[in-house]
Amino acid sequence: MILRLRGGWEENIMPAVNDARDGKGEAVSAENAVFDSAFSSGKDAAASAEKAARAINQDIPGADDGAWDESDESVTGSVSGFMHNEESKRDPFGFRQIPHEFLHLNNSFLIPHFQKFQAAAAEQLKVIKDPKSTADMASSTMNETYKNMKVEIDEKDQPRISEETERLLKGAYYQTEGAFLVASGLEGHAMDVALDPSHDKVYVVTDSGNLYGVTLAGGVKRKLMTSDRLGFACGVALDGHGKAYVTDRDGKRLLRVDLSTGDTKTIVSGVRAYGIGLDGKGKAYITDQDQGQLIEVRLEEENRTQVITDGLGSSTSGVALDGKGKAYTGHWDADGPLWEVDLTNRQTRPVTPTSFPWHSCDIALDGEGTAYASDHARDCLYKVRLDSGDQTMAVKSRSGAFSALGVALDSDNGVVYVSTWEGQLWRFSLRVLQSPELVEVTTGV
Repeated sequence: MILRLRGGWEENIMPAVNDARDGKGEAVSAENAVFDSAFSSGKDAAASAEKAARAINQDIPGADDGAWDESDESVTGSVSGFMHNEESKRDPFGFRQIPHEFLHLNNSFLIPHFQKFQAAAAEQLKVIKDPKSTADMASSTMNETYKNMKVEIDEKDQPRISEETERLLKGAYYQTEGAFLVASGLEGHAMDVALDPSHDKVYVVTDSGNLYGVTLAGGVKRKLMTSDRLGFACGVALDGHGKAYVTDRDGKRLLRVDLSTGDTKTIVSGVRAYGIGLDGKGKAYITDQDQGQLIEVRLEEENRTQVITDGLGSSTSGVALDGKGKAYTGHWDADGPLWEVDLTNRQTRPVTPTSFPWHSCDIALDGEGTAYASDHARDCLYKVRLDSGDQTMAVKSRSGAFSALGVALDSDNGVVYVSTWEGQLWRFSLRVLQSPELVEVTTGV
């Protein structure tokens, strides 16, 4: 748009640009100066037009108002205005032939129009000089409008897939990798691992007293407890109701941990506890590492314990329950057999030959007659047939170290989790472990 003012662009606009000042006498930019001059000129022109329109009322007879005063029997106001009103009643056509129709247009439209034009010019000039004030006002109005709004997606509009499809997708995710490092950098030696498949999490304890929660899909780890609370943590088990049970070997106790609050409670004291298994019926089975004992614990009563057997030898380690009245345990720091314990008649049986040289820290059962046992001294994971005692090395470190400690099996998703001395958490496909091939891992440690 080109502004054409009397005298031309250069004559009217440019002098204002060259000497433009704001309200405080400060120089303003050339762009603002141009708009300042343009809108100011427009405002002044509108004011002049309004003044001229108002003057019309003074120059035309009958433009002013006039009325008959009955008490004085005379005209108040303009006589010509009174006559105009009387004439318009008798002859509307004549009324339209005289300038009073223009006066009506002038007073009802032109004068208000020129007033609004001045106000608009002033507002536009304000925006040009201070655009931030307008933006702040608009932002404030929008915030006020939307601050109480809440966007929700109705339950029926949520994206869904069938349970069968979800199961297949999850299965495909877990089975695509034979070996996968889920998490590393766990502070201390990662002594044991427990599964919470309903929330897609695992929990790991370290001998420095840390309790970690690790997401299964992304491997994101979160430290839930630190050493001043859990001591020398060796074993962990979940009750499925938001509680974890942790053994503190050097503190000689069994702790219950509320996973939502972090509160702890001592359930058993005076036992150098290492391994732990829960039967889901209010009982726990723990091992006393020094005494070679398997001990039954009533979880609802403090220090309510009963020794099942004390013939397991020194350095007794992790516990696995088969859900059919039997428990299995191994040895943390000495070569020895994998033991089977009948919880009802308290009889024990060595599953593997007593001469078998391994340090079996923890055991997981697949429910089909095979146990997976860790051996931290030889950097490997064994699979053992419970009926015959036959052993096969399933995972071995090819380079670095894979000092396997804790073992947990997720039968629903077909994977085995292994925590290590190096502070790592590994996941292995059960299908791959069941094959005759040896899985070799490179840890980089």
